[in-house]
Amino acid sequence: MVLWETQIKYKDKKTKKAGAKHLIVDSEARNPDQDWCQILKDLNKLMGSKRDSEERISVFFCGGEEGCIEALIAQPIKESSIESCFEYIKKVLEDNYAVTSIEFFEYKEISAKRFDYLGNRADDNGYIRRWHADRASLGIDYFSNGQFKVEEYIEEKEYATLSEAKKAGEAIMADTTLNNELERIYSDANEKKYYGNPVHYRITASSSKSAMDIVDIMVPALIANKRLCGKRILKIHSICAGCYDENDLRNLFETAHGNAVVIEMTGIDDGHGNYAPSYQQAIDYIDTIIEKNHLDTLCFFVEIMDNPGFAEKLIAKVCENIHIISIKEGCGDRSTAKAYLKRLGDKDSFTMSDREIEEALKDKKIFSVEEIYNIYGKWFKNGLRTSIYKAYNDYEFDKPMDEDKKSEPYDDLQKMVGLTEIKQVVDEIIDASKIQKIRWQRGLSAQKASLHMIFTGNPGSAKTTVARLIAQILRKEDILESGNFVECGRADLIARYVGWTAKNVRAKFREAKGGILFIDEAYSLVDDSHSFADEAINTIVQEMENHREDVIVIFAGYPDKMEDFLNKNEGLRSRIAFHLDFPDYDPDEMSEILKLMADARGYQIEAAGMRKCYDIFKSVCKEADFGNGRFVRNLLEQAEMAQAHRLASTANGKKISKNALQTLTAADFDVNSSKKAKSKPIPLGFAV
Repeated sequence: MVLWETQIKYKDKKTKKAGAKHLIVDSEARNPDQDWCQILKDLNKLMGSKRDSEERISVFFCGGEEGCIEALIAQPIKESSIESCFEYIKKVLEDNYAVTSIEFFEYKEISAKRFDYLGNRADDNGYIRRWHADRASLGIDYFSNGQFKVEEYIEEKEYATLSEAKKAGEAIMADTTLNNELERIYSDANEKKYYGNPVHYRITASSSKSAMDIVDIMVPALIANKRLCGKRILKIHSICAGCYDENDLRNLFETAHGNAVVIEMTGIDDGHGNYAPSYQQAIDYIDTIIEKNHLDTLCFFVEIMDNPGFAEKLIAKVCENIHIISIKEGCGDRSTAKAYLKRLGDKDSFTMSDREIEEALKDKKIFSVEEIYNIYGKWFKNGLRTSIYKAYNDYEFDKPMDEDKKSEPYDDLQKMVGLTEIKQVVDEIIDASKIQKIRWQRGLSAQKASLHMIFTGNPGSAKTTVARLIAQILRKEDILESGNFVECGRADLIARYVGWTAKNVRAKFREAKGGILFIDEAYSLVDDSHSFADEAINTIVQEMENHREDVIVIFAGYPDKMEDFLNKNEGLRSRIAFHLDFPDYDPDEMSEILKLMADARGYQIEAAGMRKCYDIFKSVCKEADFGNGRFVRNLLEQAEMAQAHRLASTANGKKISKNALQTLTAADFDVNSSKKAKSKPIPLGFAV
């Protein structure tokens, strides 16, 4: 549906014919304003919501004066145009009123919010009765919904040529994926007429703003090539898990026919993790709506890299019914980065000087879009204080007691205790990728190697943590496209009915596309029952080959049990490139882990405390399945609680010093974990 605001000029025929109706107020009227209001009210009764013969076109009269009436038009995209809407209005006026010389001018597309505002204003003035009912009939009453938020605007740009669109792409450091799609959009092989949407788009970006920069290039290009009927862009964000039966969401997609809908998939909370089912109903509902409307409503699925939310689950679901093209953020050289920073500043009317830009860019030569936004955000925050609100320039602000600094994933891996073989393998993968890129640039054969892995080790030996870090590292190195990390187990793969297990497995591979599929306790897929375990393993082997270049599978589990798993299928072992063992930690390594954990939390452990912990580790290492790093984490967390109790009970109303808050004593480690370590192993559940 395309929404319009227009003015209608006309002339009265001045006829004296009995019964003739006029769109002018009698010159002798006692109350001209009231009579004019009645004229508009009668017009709205005559037309209104879907009053044409086919019950499609809606027309509302919202104001104006004699000879020039203001009108709102809701134009359906199927078998209709704004010209046909004008013809309908003209015929109704000529058939019912003594008017001539009807002209439509200053007509323009408007947002649903403005359409609603003008309708409400007409209701307040008495021109329209019960506007809320008309608004509901049109399906545009979705802005006050509590399960999602909507932003809407009209795209004013239109790129007539491919070169114009690509030039706009250069300004935002467009990736080749965007340029390639622009070439397809402008291709002469396409008919320049709207039939429906052949494809939809997945945009992977570092921020919502940079994702919308991409949308703001693609939509004008699509409009120019008659791939969209309207210029409205509706952005849905802050989607709640409870958004699974909302009529407002369904209405939004239906009223957006011929336009574009941007779906930001971050969600609003942490309830959409790998095992959490909280968003599943919402995903199923959104998928149902998209399946019904995808031919008429163009979808942009936005995934924010640092907060993907329910992106993979939704994409895996919808791609069964629609075709999706992936568009990624790009990167650019120093001169492009400068222009980008200037453009961001101009948007905020807060332009960076050449000197400030040079200082911000430092000595780097290549920049990602994420880096540009980070540089600008930092500069803008500081500039508010130093250049705009200068009274705060010399003020010494409070700082957090312990600043939580986010390190790079590669550095995080290197800081981990032990794991020499794993660190070496990661270095080899990175180096091999760099050489392959050089070979490709020089016209030599460059084959992508299989990177499937098996992690064997006891609980708490950091298998899951390392797998997550590898996903992030390989994404940073551009070896993996998305860096998605999808964790699953037997319960996620084995179904209760014939054929469902294979479907579950394939869905997990789609969800992990461009990243890592981590199958924990993989040996649990092997059993002697009449379940569908064989179907799961056979499908995994098949999908490993099908997704050889876009999904890395990591199997994890106990060393002895994983051997049975490998023997279950002949093709499984040969497809796994790396068999990596995670040995149990010894007391020295556990002590080092404790220091690292304590330092990360802002604590210092007294020497006596470290000696006590070493003795605890010596004792616990003699037990089977003692928990490795998980035991260390439990011990530290219980020591934190013991320290808090000690400080609170001895403070007596006095201020607690920073040193006291940061210090753990030997007595603080006389906790439940240390006592149980002397007798038997503890079942632990924290992941390292």
